[in-house]
Amino acid sequence: MRDIISPAGKTLRSTHFIALRMGAAILAVLGMVIWAVWSWNEEVAALEEQGQSKARLISLYVERLVQTQVILQQAALRDMRDQGPDYLTSPLFETFLTAIESAQTSSGGIAVHAPDGRVLARGRLYPSDFRFPIEAFRAARAAGWTVFVGRFETADPVNDRIFVATDFSDEGQDAIFVSMLTLGSIRAFLQQIAPSPTDAASLLRADGYLLLRRNVSRPIMLDATAPAVEATRGHVSGSYRTVAISDGINRLYSFTRVPDLPLVANYGAPVSEIRAGWLWRVVPIWMFLGLLALFIFVLSGRIRRAMELSVIALETRQQLEATQKIAEQRARLMQELSHRVKNNLALVLALIDRQIRTRGGIEPLELRGRIMAIAEVHSMLFAAGERYDLDFGRLIERLSLSEALVPPERSITVDRDVEEGIRIGPDSAVPLALVAAELLTNAVKHAFPDGRPGRIRVSLHHVAADTARLEIADDGVGLPEGAEPKPSGLAIVEALVAQADAVLERRNEGGACFRLTFPIRGHTTADLPSRTLARKAG
Repeated sequence: MRDIISPAGKTLRSTHFIALRMGAAILAVLGMVIWAVWSWNEEVAALEEQGQSKARLISLYVERLVQTQVILQQAALRDMRDQGPDYLTSPLFETFLTAIESAQTSSGGIAVHAPDGRVLARGRLYPSDFRFPIEAFRAARAAGWTVFVGRFETADPVNDRIFVATDFSDEGQDAIFVSMLTLGSIRAFLQQIAPSPTDAASLLRADGYLLLRRNVSRPIMLDATAPAVEATRGHVSGSYRTVAISDGINRLYSFTRVPDLPLVANYGAPVSEIRAGWLWRVVPIWMFLGLLALFIFVLSGRIRRAMELSVIALETRQQLEATQKIAEQRARLMQELSHRVKNNLALVLALIDRQIRTRGGIEPLELRGRIMAIAEVHSMLFAAGERYDLDFGRLIERLSLSEALVPPERSITVDRDVEEGIRIGPDSAVPLALVAAELLTNAVKHAFPDGRPGRIRVSLHHVAADTARLEIADDGVGLPEGAEPKPSGLAIVEALVAQADAVLERRNEGGACFRLTFPIRGHTTADLPSRTLARKAG
């Protein structure tokens, strides 16, 4: 996709339209995700609230049933006290128990057991083959349970019964009251609470014994690590999610403890029902957001196409103007380049003239280094293309690597710590490059007499936003004490420093150290003052 230039001249990049389209899609997806998460949490919260209500209904129902049995047991105890100690084992007491059984439609029998589990008296409905779990009862009493609830299993689970046991002690006589309830009425109530076959309603004992479920089934002793046991342990109410071991259905369960009883009422709804309700809520919003994103996607494409058609003429005219501008820039660049070459040649002549007048001749190596420094500047300017400045750090690196300035046979090591990105124009680059070349040449010639090896350190860094510092130091003999001589090289350096509006500091720091601080200037069209330099060098 091409960029578009509006009639006002503002560039509308293809990335803008891509960002608009992608942004619409991302916002739509983000909105879908947020709405989905919020809706899911709302569905779960609503189902948990509904589950808690149903679990409380189960709890109230079971509490009423158990309390009824406890009241009947207390009535039997009062009758025993009124009749005397022998009444417990008499036929009259069994007749009394049978009468109590007959008064309840859901009664499964009433009996009194001895502390060792033997039957002392029972009503007619009480099963004769029932063996009271005395050990489990004692363990429950030791755990602090005042009422023990269990299940009497028969050959057909439909005929199983729930029993409620409490102990008593009266006038030195200890016994256990046990009353039973048929499962039909309890299961019918659970099926009213959980009408769907996929719903779950159950009673769980505190020790993990799954006493009763909505459907006809055997009781199960759950493992201590089962989710139902772990979730209900130590909590009065709450919810948890797990896969039922009975039918493999993933459900969200809500539970509440039956007051004063070691029982937990559970209600569970399949997660698939949550998902179905959740989809009914989110799909319309998803469709709306998707259509909105599609509308923005199509509309942005149409807008972009219309803008492309409207700016074709403008784009053509701008291309012609740009071509003409480039031609003018190149012509101006060639003119300026020719002018700079002339000025730089004049600079070279001034340097040669200075060396002839001060030394009576030309040192080819020094002249070669100076010419090479100017050549490096022009080389980097040509490489920069349409730019009118160069990276001074890279220029310093190239100069310090030059064998013309630091001959390899001298065994002199040059350490460089140069910051790149300090860009200056050619007006500053030429004199600064010559200064660097002169300082390197002087270090090689004067810092290490008798051909001794040594080390030169070259560093370049910003010292301010518009100022940089070039430092060239050696570990040679250093600068002479007292009055400082001015060889021709240093005189040239001072003239070049003045031309660049720089400041040069000289000191001894374990050798000679030259610190050049200069302003960072870009390209200007001013002529290079080579004649002024010639006068200063003279």
